[in-house]
Amino acid sequence: MIEIFLNEFHFSTLWNAGILLFCLLYIIGYFFILPVSDSGGMKKGILTILGVTTLFLAVGSPINIIARLTFQGHMIQLMLLIVISSPLLVAGWKPIKINTISFVHTCVDWLTKPWFSMLLLQIFFYGYHLPVVFDFARIELYWNHFFLLGLFSTSILFWISILYKVKVSEKRWLYAGIHHLLLIPYFLFLYTANEGVYRVYSDITLFMSAIEVCLPVEINFPEQFYASLLPFDPVVHQQTGVVFFWISSCLIYIIVLFCKQSVHEGTVLSHS
Repeated sequence: MIEIFLNEFHFSTLWNAGILLFCLLYIIGYFFILPVSDSGGMKKGILTILGVTTLFLAVGSPINIIARLTFQGHMIQLMLLIVISSPLLVAGWKPIKINTISFVHTCVDWLTKPWFSMLLLQIFFYGYHLPVVFDFARIELYWNHFFLLGLFSTSILFWISILYKVKVSEKRWLYAGIHHLLLIPYFLFLYTANEGVYRVYSDITLFMSAIEVCLPVEINFPEQFYASLLPFDPVVHQQTGVVFFWISSCLIYIIVLFCKQSVHEGTVLSHS
């Protein structure tokens, strides 16, 4: 049914040209404007391209539409956005000296403190997923963009903090572990709920409003068509969505931190 529904969309609706342009400009700026990195230039470039590609898939591809159809799709979108794209972009980033601007340096230093960046990410995650906020954001295009941008930005700050600001490997594992432990209450709440928590995935009126904000004005589906998409069991999608996100996020954090630890140990050995 989802495939049939997506076939009704115009190509320009499924694939966001604005996001694609932003991603292309980012890549151009990265390779042709920012200074060449002293080491690991090729590796950083590959990580950046992978990160930008994942970012585009999360918010500029049909996944963005699917996330409005099911909560499971929403969890997949968040996985791509804040767990995969963010660390790839952070790992591939070329350092820029900002010490000459003391105010900017102070702000960046505060925002990338591990506890502070973790707190910001948790606030955006929990704030966005409050049922009343989530339902409202889904039917308001720009509010939904605001929360997704906030989650992406705060995840970038958190990844910067644990990959670059924290020098001790054990503390990186500690912060990553605490971050995932803090998510457990929300995921347990959704997993044990006996009904759909978010009305936007079960109420036909809200569901229609959430989809229509993505549609061109000239496209108008009858209510019966939207109703045919709602047989997705919201409880099942909540359970599979949170289990998928939490387990996948833990695995990706473990992989990234192991890679960071091996690179750090290799650097220490090469200088000893």
